Amino acid sequence: MGREGLTRWLAAAMLLAGAMTAAAEKPPDKPRTGLGEDARLAAEAKALAEASQKKYGAGYVTQIDNQRHIVYVSTLDTYTRGRVTAMLGAYMDQQRRFLFRQPLPWNVTVILPTLSDYRRPLATASFAGHYDLATRTLESLSLSDVLVHEFTHALHHGDQVAANQRHPVWILEGLACLFQRSTVREGRLEVLLARDLAGLQDAVRDRKNLALAALVTTEPEAFLKDAGLCYAEAHYVMFYLHQLGKLKDFYETYKEGYAKEPTGAAALVQTLGKPLDEIEADWREWVLRQQAPWAPAQPTKPLLGVKMEAVAEGVRVTGFVRGSAAERAGQLKFGDIILSVAGQHTPKPTDLTAAVQACHAGETVEIEVVRDGRTLVVKQLLGVMSP
Repeated sequence: MGREGLTRWLAAAMLLAGAMTAAAEKPPDKPRTGLGEDARLAAEAKALAEASQKKYGAGYVTQIDNQRHIVYVSTLDTYTRGRVTAMLGAYMDQQRRFLFRQPLPWNVTVILPTLSDYRRPLATASFAGHYDLATRTLESLSLSDVLVHEFTHALHHGDQVAANQRHPVWILEGLACLFQRSTVREGRLEVLLARDLAGLQDAVRDRKNLALAALVTTEPEAFLKDAGLCYAEAHYVMFYLHQLGKLKDFYETYKEGYAKEPTGAAALVQTLGKPLDEIEADWREWVLRQQAPWAPAQPTKPLLGVKMEAVAEGVRVTGFVRGSAAERAGQLKFGDIILSVAGQHTPKPTDLTAAVQACHAGETVEIEVVRDGRTLVVKQLLGVMSP
């Protein structure tokens, strides 16, 4: 996940102690499904929408999903807005059947702003998105994987408060990273390998990864000091549990035993039926067996054909390779800031190259860009790299 993941915990960590403690003082005794509560939440959603419209002004549109308790605020066109709300709605419905089974006890405001209106919580925070525990507001330039990551935090936040619990950073970020690369396919939630696998495999081979006993007790500050490794390791512990069909069992076991053992170590042992050192040995072997989707040699390699430079917001297009697919199609423009390719966040040029290489020559992919301050999605055919 790299340093780009800083925003996902750094902002949350600074708010966690106060916001979660305050929210946890009065956890809901049962799911809020009564007609009176639904009416109250609907009225609250309307007030949030009106306040947001007044705050952001012309060009912004609000949309309320009273069934799921989400208020959307964006400048997106009708098609893109519908695509995003459908994606988050389907994802939330799957999570209600899977891990976070309680309905949200409040409204979550999802703001998809222009570049000029986007506000990072801290100067060191990642640019793409963040979730604010105190205000229950998600703000994101990304319309794909980073948005799902932060929305997972929002759902997890509600689940923690309902249980009167405060989960450790490795569980918070492990689940958010796991579902960041996910898709709803044929009514089921499918998770996918991501590019942080390669770096983790190198660390495992070199015996530089954290022992599981250390990972589960890592405090937020220490987690951030080695963010690239910690995010990846937490991610693939959750991926391992998911692939074994044990993730749901682990999460429920963890919540049941939280009062006695809040780190998650005992839940791992109970769920997998082995001591922690044996679990770690099995996990290490499993990590090294995984093959990234872009690893197999392909007879032809894909080429986007853009010249680029790193900027704070992402990767800026500075030109085009003559005769390339990107130049011929004209979908990408000079000055576009690329946020993601085929659903993979691209905060740096190396990430963009890796995301393109994870695709196939001749494939049409969706590319998220910021153009004239607004996020939009273009479809681009990938060309073939010359031998």
